Amino acid sequence: MAVNKVVKYLLFAFNFLFFVCGAVVLGVSAYAAANRAEYRITDELLPALHLLVSVGAVVLVLGFLGCCGVLGENRCLLALFFLCLLAALLMLLSAGALGALLRTEAAQDVAKAQLEKHGPLGEAPEEVRESIQSLERAGKCCGLFEGHEDWGNGSLAVPDSCNCTDTSRSCVELDGRAVYAEPCLPYLMTWLDRVSDMLMGVAFAFAAAIVLGMALSVVLTQGSMQNAASAPLQRHRRPNCSNMV
Repeated sequence: MAVNKVVKYLLFAFNFLFFVCGAVVLGVSAYAAANRAEYRITDELLPALHLLVSVGAVVLVLGFLGCCGVLGENRCLLALFFLCLLAALLMLLSAGALGALLRTEAAQDVAKAQLEKHGPLGEAPEEVRESIQSLERAGKCCGLFEGHEDWGNGSLAVPDSCNCTDTSRSCVELDGRAVYAEPCLPYLMTWLDRVSDMLMGVAFAFAAAIVLGMALSVVLTQGSMQNAASAPLQRHRRPNCSNMV
């Protein structure tokens, strides 16, 4: 009984933490998806972000169901909690695998091919131009592949985001103005690596927590079943006071 109480309190604390983490993941990932241009989220990263939104919502519901199941020691809720944890574990592992795939050369080649479709940048849609300019300001670079030439011929085609404001960087003269000489593709690939590291770290950390929750739920369910099985025996063995008299 004492062991079951310890497991019960541990599982309740786990579920409450699960509930809070689910709310945080859901809120952050949904906000990032709604502001993808601000965070420079490419089309290749969007499926992983949507997957995190789904995982956050599932974790939020799981935390609530788990708390209810633990407090009432409801075996049906605990069994549902275990199955949902298993599904969430598979989803998180797929998110981590997707983050690992982003680090491969094949995935980077696909990203480069998608970016090449927008050249020259001066003729790209306004949303794409704004995203590239934000990338240039953050990475202190110009263009994607060939530098300022990616924007087209002439100084007027090159936006102000290419202006060389950091003298420690390599710059070139273009019709009387200094612009960054380095393209932004190396910076973008480095940023993709950081995002993939973050995805894998979050996914596998949550996966470890889910495995712990699954183990605790199994222990608590078995303890509840043993208590339910021993209750009729205890009532049967209870002494009859009338017979003793």
